[in-house]
Amino acid sequence: MAMKASTRGMLLSGLVYPGLGQLLAGHKSSGIMFVLGTSAGLIVLTYRLVQRAAHLMDQAMSKLVYNALDAKALKELIEQSAIGGWGLEKICLILIAGCWLAAIVHAYFLGKKIDAQSP
Repeated sequence: MAMKASTRGMLLSGLVYPGLGQLLAGHKSSGIMFVLGTSAGLIVLTYRLVQRAAHLMDQAMSKLVYNALDAKALKELIEQSAIGGWGLEKICLILIAGCWLAAIVHAYFLGKKIDAQSP
């Protein structure tokens, strides 16, 4: 027995990548929208996290040069890097989660529509 289109679309969009279920079902515009939204969020989030990690490493290395880096100093550096400034990262996480959830729901209803049209 073949898998229903609604189930296949939900699984592809939910477990593989948002928008994949729509693309394989032939709804390119919605699939591309979900893929681009998720990809943009992931790219910006990754860039910002790498930026934060590089900044933290620079600070740690400068302390290490002067033998001023111990566990307490490292803990303080990490805590300082976590204070504020996470607005864009939070927006990206919300965008990614929103795209993922919307793609799953959309793929489900799209699949139901396709299932209803097939004999």
